Amino acid sequence: MDTTCDFKFLNERIATYFNPFYEGEYLVIQTYPREMSLRVSKRTFDYESALSHERIQNLSHDHTSFSLRIFYQQQLWTVTEGKPNKISKQQDWKIAGEFLNANYDENAEGEIVVCDCSYPFFRALMIGDENNEFWQPITCLVNDQMREIDNCPNCNFSLIENEVDEDDFEDPIPSACVGCQNYHGIEYGDNFLVCGIHPYGWDDNECPDYSNK
Repeated sequence: MDTTCDFKFLNERIATYFNPFYEGEYLVIQTYPREMSLRVSKRTFDYESALSHERIQNLSHDHTSFSLRIFYQQQLWTVTEGKPNKISKQQDWKIAGEFLNANYDENAEGEIVVCDCSYPFFRALMIGDENNEFWQPITCLVNDQMREIDNCPNCNFSLIENEVDEDDFEDPIPSACVGCQNYHGIEYGDNFLVCGIHPYGWDDNECPDYSNK
């Protein structure tokens, strides 16, 4: 017997949200702030429609950025003139259920943390050889679980040396770079490379080379 929930899937907008992404499909995704799961604002096979939606979303939101991606070879890619350009740092990560449950369990000794590139990992409280406690990042994806990591598998950002208390946390992304596809944001030795165009960043909030495509 059909249920109320079944009838919801007659609505194309609701039905496509639950379907897997298809080869060549354009997705307008939220790129800032990043969440544990991918936030898709629009999905379509029409490039012009997706491009228009991306522009409208960015104009109508002051503190949120959206960018256009294409699903190509089972991954999200940036788009140039409707074609795949390069693999996106932000992907549709699938977090294993047990880690999601632990993240919302007040008694669990750990939490899910999202790297600046969008990769989620689980920060677990561990006991060392001398009974000292420390926080160890471990993988928590459906197809990659319980692997101890010191660097982000997606962008190689150090998850140990750069770990800070949440109360002292400051957004490392300069305000002029939020949502910009040129932003690099990786440390090389003692040097922090903001982007290839402006290695040390831009002084004010309106960088002339800003791009969210």
